[in-house]
Amino acid sequence: MGGLAATQLDGDNLGGYNKPGVRFGGWVNTRIKPNMILQLELEYIQKGSKISDAELERQKYYHCRLNYIQVPLLAKTTLLPRLEGEAGIAASYLTRSLEDKDGGGFLEASPDFTQFELSGLVGIGYQLLENLSVSVRFNYSLLPVREHPGDQTYWLDRGQFNNAMLFSLYYQID
Repeated sequence: MGGLAATQLDGDNLGGYNKPGVRFGGWVNTRIKPNMILQLELEYIQKGSKISDAELERQKYYHCRLNYIQVPLLAKTTLLPRLEGEAGIAASYLTRSLEDKDGGGFLEASPDFTQFELSGLVGIGYQLLENLSVSVRFNYSLLPVREHPGDQTYWLDRGQFNNAMLFSLYYQID
């Protein structure tokens, strides 16, 4: 499995999926009902945030790179003959976090990001050929990945959250 991630950090005062990243790994699955599959994946995924050119005119430069090892567990169901819906959770381990806050180069992120992330997933997949399919998936942190700078809280907004749109190609080996 391989693909692209378009990501942002909710809570960093930037908008848009401006941080591209890669996603690759493998998976196993088993059919638990005629129209239901349980799938376990192991993947490397890049998340983070980056200021857009339009926002750069109003705010200072910012770019964040977060590298994770992620383990999604999904339930997949058949919606139409070649179309599947999927939903699940993912546990992630942060292997590296870097930030560039002024355009001068990347440094270790400060304040620190949490080492573990728990996120929810929902998406759709389409089978192109017998062993080849594509998927579009939304991945969002269920718990904050970092507190707001200065430890502020705003009602239910308790920190920064990873927000990702994932576009992937799956090749199945029988």
